[in-house]
Amino acid sequence: MANNRSVQHPVKRTGGINANFIGMVFLGICMLIAGLSVGGSIRKLNKTIEEKNFAASSTVTVPDSMGIAQRKYLSEKDAAEYLNISAEKMVSLMTSGEIVEYIRTDTGYSVSIEVLDEWFDNESYQTKIRNNAAPIGGSEDGETPEE
Repeated sequence: MANNRSVQHPVKRTGGINANFIGMVFLGICMLIAGLSVGGSIRKLNKTIEEKNFAASSTVTVPDSMGIAQRKYLSEKDAAEYLNISAEKMVSLMTSGEIVEYIRTDTGYSVSIEVLDEWFDNESYQTKIRNNAAPIGGSEDGETPEE
């Protein structure tokens, strides 16, 4: 007797895209996207670190040899050091009335750091105004020169 069972053979496709190939392409694309994402995050982190390092290195520090940063009032010598001017100029600012809030003591003058900061801010503002107030194309009286 002959066996009527047919043997099934797998069908081979020709010219079609294999599922393994599609999986590998998809995996490759995912790895590429992940790599770019990690690279971008590292660049952002490096930029942030550089900015913080720059900010930390470019700040002006007050000399703290005598605890100036922790005191509320300074002598004229310490105030001069705080403002980076001579002690004579500091006394001149106080006696001429440019800095009006100070205390005369037995050993000299005392002035608060807050007053010094306010004076410095005002002085830098006034300097900025003077430097930017020059008339454009004109003389100091505000009139334009005649041609």
